[in-house]
Amino acid sequence: MSNDDLVNEVIDRLKDEGFLMINEDFIDQLIITLHANVTIINTMTELAELETKILGSLLPTGSRQVESLKNLSVKIAEIAFNVEDLRNEQR
Repeated sequence: MSNDDLVNEVIDRLKDEGFLMINEDFIDQLIITLHANVTIINTMTELAELETKILGSLLPTGSRQVESLKNLSVKIAEIAFNVEDLRNEQR
């Protein structure tokens, strides 16, 4: 069983037992914050890509930084969409 499957199973069981009810205002604010973070990280990614192009070989870790930021952005976006799904299920 993967970590995602385990987390989903735990969440489903908590919801079934009525233990997982999060205030809707909190969820809305969390979603807004997560999407804002994605926007900021995407801007940082663009800056890192530009910096890597300009400085080239002077920044040997530049491309790794860009990839790391892209991966972080994707993960945070996935979390935001999962929270949105959870909010929609609670309604």
